[in-house]
Amino acid sequence: MASRKKAMTPKHESDRMSEAGPKSGSESDLSDSEMQIYIKAVEDPNVLRIAVMADPEVTLGFLLAGIGYQRDRFRNYMMVESETPQEDLESFFLAVYRRANIGIIILDYDTAKRLRNVMQRCNQLLPVLVTVPNKSSLTTYLDKKERNRRLRQRDAY
Repeated sequence: MASRKKAMTPKHESDRMSEAGPKSGSESDLSDSEMQIYIKAVEDPNVLRIAVMADPEVTLGFLLAGIGYQRDRFRNYMMVESETPQEDLESFFLAVYRRANIGIIILDYDTAKRLRNVMQRCNQLLPVLVTVPNKSSLTTYLDKKERNRRLRQRDAY
């Protein structure tokens, strides 16, 4: 005896949906196979990621912007405190710098100063090293920028 599937009418389908309850905003309309395809697309090795090494406030700002990534005991960010050992900074920087899927490394001004010797040996095209000011170094950064502007202006005369 062959089992027959009962055709669902729109009324039966809406009853079944109401029994399951409304979907929350975090639930997805994707099936399992579609979700696997989506996950594979996100894990594409051709996608370049951004890494951050900065003080906690700057790093948290970038994490809130959505650049945080953690996979297989690797994460693309490091919150640097003044007590962070130089050895840890250098090892994390080199680990991030050598990864093929990192396209930009964002460093705050203080961390970049601490890593100056290591950064001078780095001459690859990618990843691009970007230095951003933090609260404590903003005045120093702006003073240096103003000083350089004055020197350029003086040289132009």
